[in-house]
Amino acid sequence: MKYLHFSCCIPYLYLLNLTSTNMRNITIFALLLFSHYVYANSGWIVTTRYYNSLENPANARLEQVYMLNGFMKTVNGDLSTVFDMKNGEIVYINNSNQTYWKGKPDKFNAEVKADLEQMIEQKLNGIEEEQKEAMRQVYNEVLKASFPDVEVEQTPRNFSVQKEETNDMVSGYNTLKFQVYEDGILLETLWIASDLMISKDFSFVDLSHFLNNLSRGAYSTSFESSKEYFDLLEQGYPVKIEMTKSDGYNYVSEVVEAKNVELSSKDFSVPKGYTQGTLSDVGVWDAYR
Repeated sequence: MKYLHFSCCIPYLYLLNLTSTNMRNITIFALLLFSHYVYANSGWIVTTRYYNSLENPANARLEQVYMLNGFMKTVNGDLSTVFDMKNGEIVYINNSNQTYWKGKPDKFNAEVKADLEQMIEQKLNGIEEEQKEAMRQVYNEVLKASFPDVEVEQTPRNFSVQKEETNDMVSGYNTLKFQVYEDGILLETLWIASDLMISKDFSFVDLSHFLNNLSRGAYSTSFESSKEYFDLLEQGYPVKIEMTKSDGYNYVSEVVEAKNVELSSKDFSVPKGYTQGTLSDVGVWDAYR
């Protein structure tokens, strides 16, 4: 949506007789334009907690997500991750040591692969030679599959969505409950709040394209990149998602708060004075140590 600037309408105002009535009309007209400008910058801040079936939800990990058309930012403690879909870049910002990393998907994948190769060599230190080469070959096969030289064609998956005959209250929102199946096997359950029409202000399709480019095509097979998922988002936002993984635990993401706010591209930019560093400098690996 293009912004409307008040200055472009000034010539037309001089066509009016500047009586008190018309002055009031001008004021109302200006307010209407300003309201449109705010709407054009309409964004969202969603706070979500993540936990599994063995954890107390009160002790869950909290994550904030900022969404504005063309941008998404996730905030976990001192580390922020920005998906700049307008410029096709991913940005990491560490607010503790005031460093950042910025680059396009090709640069990101190359540096992640190099970091992993270095970590593999560190892991192999101290291992007997006859085992070391076999383990290195296994690691290299995993790396090759994770970072192919060309985009690998993915096999389409068969998703189906079934609406449940129940209306649950989740995080203060009335929700519609849906269950997602793949070839008849339950994958996940979603509770959709129709009051949260975030898809009107943020393109989840653009996000999917960006993540698919970042993953070299692997993301295209996920449910979150499917037409069935986008159709659900047209009905509202999932305030709760529950899925069972291969370890047998149920994993839950649940919205704590969702606010419709005014945002701009500045909310997704690197703060002044921050120093560019490596992925390790900004701490992207800390969560995996």
